[in-house]
Amino acid sequence: MEKYTYFISKKTKIEGTLTLPDEVNNPPVCLFIGGSFPQTRDGNLDNSKKDWFPVTLPERNLFKDEAKLFEGLGYATFRYDKRGCGESEGNCDTVDLSDLVNDAREAIKWLKTLPEVDNNRIGILGQSEGAVIALMLASENLNLAFYIWQGGVYRNLEDILFWQRDNFWKLEQGAIENFKNTFPLMYWVYAQTDELWNKIKQGETNFKLGDETWSKDFYLPLWKQHYDHPPYEFISEIKCPVLLLHGELDHNTPYTEALLAEEALKQAGNSQVTTHIFPGLDHSFRRLGNPDEDFITAMKRPLDVQVTKAIRQWVKSDLEFRRYDL
Repeated sequence: MEKYTYFISKKTKIEGTLTLPDEVNNPPVCLFIGGSFPQTRDGNLDNSKKDWFPVTLPERNLFKDEAKLFEGLGYATFRYDKRGCGESEGNCDTVDLSDLVNDAREAIKWLKTLPEVDNNRIGILGQSEGAVIALMLASENLNLAFYIWQGGVYRNLEDILFWQRDNFWKLEQGAIENFKNTFPLMYWVYAQTDELWNKIKQGETNFKLGDETWSKDFYLPLWKQHYDHPPYEFISEIKCPVLLLHGELDHNTPYTEALLAEEALKQAGNSQVTTHIFPGLDHSFRRLGNPDEDFITAMKRPLDVQVTKAIRQWVKSDLEFRRYDL
């Protein structure tokens, strides 16, 4: 059963969907936290933001599909439109990291007030930038039941951005041109990386991406905050069970980030870590037709069965075993 509802964060209404499994009293609940740029509750880039995405992009429905998966496992889920996206209030053009972290934290506080769910069994799942936000929250000793990382980052954002840039320009020219036409925002980030990153480190507020065919006044404080607070600073504080999921052909964040996170978690004393690196899958867990295929094209494909199988197995074995073993 789906319920359209909302919570309040910094006097801003954040709209979302609460999914409750049928015939399960007080189920555990998983909060979904979306990735970078304007995104909706279902895990889609917000096509209504034409200044961000002038070409309509495919709906991958990553969170919508995963909510159905968790529902079948007897778990409730809550997924929300990011601040200023979908039906949520706010301005996505000037959101910063503290806003995004606070929104997710307020979502957890709100879930703890709901009579329909088990308030002592709240976990978080983050995708891409959302995995970093979830990581930061999991380190805050919020008594979370679990943390699921999907295509996250362990090192500094600077390292990831330059890795993305260098790999992008190795693609075939046709793939580069297709990406420029379908996702000009990231094309120009890669075309102007050096100048952009210098402005970020200098603490500038805005930077104009693009040329006369497409341009955007890009807000930089969010990126500066990521630079100042790399994920590896938080990971040693995570004590709950962790599931690390990463596509081997992820063009947004290398799968080695998950391996670094696994090693750091274990070195910090967390023995409840499970890692899956999926051969042939990209950032959204779609199977690529070839290693150089862009993720926009791959979005049209379904969530790969290997991912749903891994989540299902982990929830039914590791999580439920730990629940009854306490």
